[in-house]
Amino acid sequence: MKRSKIVLILLCFLILFPGIASAKQLIVKKVTNTDITTGDSVNITLEFENPFNKSIPIKIQDNNILGNNGLEIQCYEYALPDKPHTGVSYDFPIQAYSAGEFTLDPATVTYTNPETGTEESVKSGPVKVSITQGQITGQQQGITRIYNCGGVSMQSTSISSSSSSSSTSISISSGNQQAGQNNNPQPSGSPENIQQSAQDMQNIKQEMERQKQEQQNMQNELKKKIENNSDFRKLNEELQKQGYAPADQEIKPESNDTGNFSYRYKKGEESANISGRMNAGNMENITKQSTEDIKKLEQYIESNETFMQMNKTLSDKGYNLTDKNIDLKTNISSFEYSYGDKQGKNASITGNVTNTGEIKDISLKEPEPSFPYWILAILFMPLLGIYLYSKLRNNSKPVEPVKEIIYIDPKKNALSMLEKAVEMFNNGMQREAYIEASHAVRSYFKATSGMNELTSDEIIKNIRGSKDEGYARDVRECFMLCDLVKFAKYEPNAEDFNRVVEYARRIIV
Repeated sequence: MKRSKIVLILLCFLILFPGIASAKQLIVKKVTNTDITTGDSVNITLEFENPFNKSIPIKIQDNNILGNNGLEIQCYEYALPDKPHTGVSYDFPIQAYSAGEFTLDPATVTYTNPETGTEESVKSGPVKVSITQGQITGQQQGITRIYNCGGVSMQSTSISSSSSSSSTSISISSGNQQAGQNNNPQPSGSPENIQQSAQDMQNIKQEMERQKQEQQNMQNELKKKIENNSDFRKLNEELQKQGYAPADQEIKPESNDTGNFSYRYKKGEESANISGRMNAGNMENITKQSTEDIKKLEQYIESNETFMQMNKTLSDKGYNLTDKNIDLKTNISSFEYSYGDKQGKNASITGNVTNTGEIKDISLKEPEPSFPYWILAILFMPLLGIYLYSKLRNNSKPVEPVKEIIYIDPKKNALSMLEKAVEMFNNGMQREAYIEASHAVRSYFKATSGMNELTSDEIIKNIRGSKDEGYARDVRECFMLCDLVKFAKYEPNAEDFNRVVEYARRIIV
C-alpha cells in the first residue's frame, strides 16, 4: 500500500514539475598538455561522458588557433563508442611558435539524443594555454581547416612564413588526403627544404592566378550571354523606363554559359533587381523585383477587410506587429505578417496576393492555450498530505543495502577488450576495432599506472623512465596505427590491424 502511494506521489511531481525529469545528455570537455614552450607541440583531446550505453554518431566543430598557427575543424563526423568515458585526440598537433597567453575556443558537438529523438548540441568550456619563450623564432606557420561531413571531405592549409624582415602567405587546398599523409605544416631549417618550399609556393601562386584568370574569362562570357538574352533585355528596359539606373551586378559562373546572376538598380531611395539562372545558354527562373512592387502589394494586403479584422483581433489581445515578409513572384505572391506579445507568445497572418490586389487563402494562426497545471496541483495536494502524514508516523530508518566491491583484473579486462576489437574487425567494423584496441591499452595504463585519460604522447612520455626502450617502442607504434583512423584518409587493413593486436598483447601481458 505504501509503495503504491509513493509511486503515485512521484507521478504527481513529474506532471507538476516536468523539468525535474530531464533527459540524459552528452558531456564534452576539452583538455591539452601544460608546461609549453615555443617549439613544443600542443595536443588537443576531447573527453566525452556518454550516459546512453550505446554508440552515438556525432558532429564536431572546433577551433584551436594559437597566434597564426592551429587547427580549425569546420565539421567532422565521428562515431562515439558505447563507453561511459572516451577521449578523442586530434591527429594534428599544433606547433607553439608564439609566446603568450591564448584561449582555445569551446568545442561544439551535435548529436541526436537516443532517448528523445531530438537533435542537441553541447559545448566544452574554453581552455587557456600559456606558452613561454623558447629558442624557436621566425618559423613557418599555418592554419589547417578540415571538413568531413555528409560524404564531403575537404582540407586546406593557409601557410604563412614570417621573420623580422618579410612575410609570405599562401593557401593549399585538397579534397582527398592520402593515407599516412600529414598536411599540417611543420618547420624546416635546412636550405634545401627552404628552397623547395619557396618553389612550391611560387608554383601554387601561379596556378591560383591561372585559375583566377579562367574564372574571370568565364564570368565575362556568361555576362555577354545574359545581357544579350531577350528576356533580360525586356526586363532591363522596363526598369530603365521607370527611372531605375544600373547600380551593380553579381555573376557566379559555373561555365561559359551556365551560372546564377543578380543585377541591382537604384532610383533615389527605391531599389530593384533582376535575378535568375542561365543553364547551357538558356534562361531559367528570371524575375524582376522592386521595392515599389512590394509597397504596392503591402497596400493591397493592409487595406483588405479580412486582414484588418484579423489585425484588430491580435491587437486587442496585446499583440504587436514584429515583422512582415512578402515573397514576390510573377503572378501571385505569398505574405506573412508576424506578431508577438509581452509574454513571448507569437502569432501570424498568412496568405497570397495577386498582382491585381486579390487576396487568397488568408488565415490567422495563434498559439494553443496552455494547460492549467495549477488545477492538477489542487487535485493532488490531498494525496501529497496523506503521504507526508504516513511518512511522519513511521520514523524507522530504512536499512541501507550493503555495497559490494567488485575487483576487476586490469590485465584480464584489457585482454577482453582486445578480443572484442578482433571480433569487431572480423565483423566488418574495422575503424571501430582500431578505436577499441586503443581503448584496451589506455584502460590497462589507467588501471595499473593511474594514467587518467591522457593523450598518446603523454602516455609515451610517462612510461619512458620506467619501461625499457622496446616496451616504449611497442606503445608508440600501437598508438600511431590506432590514431591513423581518426582524421586521416586511411583505409583499415588486416595486416596493420594484426600488428596493432600484436603490439597491444605485448604491452598488456
